[in-house]
Amino acid sequence: MTDPQHTYLVVGPPRSASTALSRVIWNHPGVRYYSHEPYESAYFKGLGTTEADAAMRHPIDLSAVVGAKAGTGLLVKEISFQLGERLPHLLTRTAHPVVFLLRDPRLAIDSRRRVRERQGRPLDFPLAETGWQALVEQIGYCQANDIPHLVLDSFDFRVTPAPIFERMFAAWGLAFDESQLSWEPRPRLELSNYRVGGVDHFFTRVLNSTGLELPVEVPLPVADFPETGGLRDHVRWALEQYERLRQGRQFVPTGAGSART
Repeated sequence: MTDPQHTYLVVGPPRSASTALSRVIWNHPGVRYYSHEPYESAYFKGLGTTEADAAMRHPIDLSAVVGAKAGTGLLVKEISFQLGERLPHLLTRTAHPVVFLLRDPRLAIDSRRRVRERQGRPLDFPLAETGWQALVEQIGYCQANDIPHLVLDSFDFRVTPAPIFERMFAAWGLAFDESQLSWEPRPRLELSNYRVGGVDHFFTRVLNSTGLELPVEVPLPVADFPETGGLRDHVRWALEQYERLRQGRQFVPTGAGSART
């Protein structure tokens, strides 16, 4: 069983730099273990929480990835649509605010489509798997039930990481050091507990990286997304939600204004 006093949660839609954020957290000396998307296999196999519980009982030991650790903290990183309505189950694992992650949905959804293209799979996927509907519902659940949480934008922490991470780690009772912003590549590290074998295109870039990268991506115009299956309307709706959540009181700003375009 995880210790709620030493368990930290990050939830975000796919392709929102949640694994890059996790790599920053891995470098904290008090965080020794990492559970990567424990609800992934439960979602894709249509299972309950038993398999997720088992995944959290068998996390990655980060001391073998980034070096010696002084503490025994556990980071649990999950994708919003995989978690779905199971958020209350996950919240029992922690005594700290849950961190929700945003990224411009035009970038995140286009990125997911491009990964599927590299996999040789159809570009289209169920709209639920953009993660935006689940994210909005999960943040709404926390707001309605006075559950402490923070909302971060990956664009902002890639541009001005220090003020954002200082607040995030402080909310967890941890200190932040800028040495956490760089790391050694770990291209052979297997993260997914669902996809097995071959190159995992979802994590190739971040596992080969040496630190946070400045955001240079340019969002597609909403009109460039196909109308098929309601995708264009969904992107437009998700963009409205993104802007709304950035205005919420739980949103962590850069402290110096955002250069986001």
